[in-house]
Amino acid sequence: MVILNSVKMLIVLVLLSAFSQFAHSFSSPEVIEIKVGTIPRPPFMATNDMSGAAAEVLAAMNRVQNQFEFILVSVPTKRRIQSLTDGWVDVFMWDNPAWGWKKDSLLLSLPLVANKDIFLALKQEQRDQTFFADLTDKRLVAVHGYYYRFADFITDESRLSKMFDISLVSNEELTIKMLLAKRADIAVVSTITLNWFLLRYPQYRDKVIISERIDSSHERFFLVPKSAPIQAREIDEILAAADQQGLLSVIYQRYGLEKADFAGLKRKVVP
Repeated sequence: MVILNSVKMLIVLVLLSAFSQFAHSFSSPEVIEIKVGTIPRPPFMATNDMSGAAAEVLAAMNRVQNQFEFILVSVPTKRRIQSLTDGWVDVFMWDNPAWGWKKDSLLLSLPLVANKDIFLALKQEQRDQTFFADLTDKRLVAVHGYYYRFADFITDESRLSKMFDISLVSNEELTIKMLLAKRADIAVVSTITLNWFLLRYPQYRDKVIISERIDSSHERFFLVPKSAPIQAREIDEILAAADQQGLLSVIYQRYGLEKADFAGLKRKVVP
């Protein structure tokens, strides 16, 4: 009788344990980790650590839901496409499908930010907008691996050096610093980086001429492979929720970025 009661008790305990585990898994689904790649590029991500707008936007997206956990991954510029195709990351942030990606395998989130690539020169007497008309007789500084319209979107350094007197550096802030050091006549820089630089160093605002000539205009998105564990539509919904709670405005303002109305935007398809 004692043995029989012990067996019954053991069976009850096993059933209770199984039910408890089932109930827990039903009520608390496992959080899906989403590895988000981006390149070191201020103000999106600092070159020496993981700080910047990317980390803060992802933190806001984690805060408004518990289905996904977005984890920032730093990716070298030259490994952007490989990181996604080889599965180092699940999605890529602050990028554009026209910049070397295989478009038919990607979906786009809402545009995170709009941007223009412009030209920058030091102020000098009698220097005006005509200074930017001809780039072939100027010392240029631009970012290695970036796609520029004025250079026919060529990224190969040897080909570029035959077309222009050009220095290629690792990030856009260096282009501004080289210009200020008079090591270049014209810097090619995005309005995003320029705004971020002048927000921190307003004393340089009156020392430069910003070109009215625009090299290119573009938007930056989350690039989402069709095989990713999250859909572009789900990212849009999370962005809209974070925006509605006022979490994104303070981040965009802190980094000199112009925030779109995520709740009112419509998602684009890859052209």
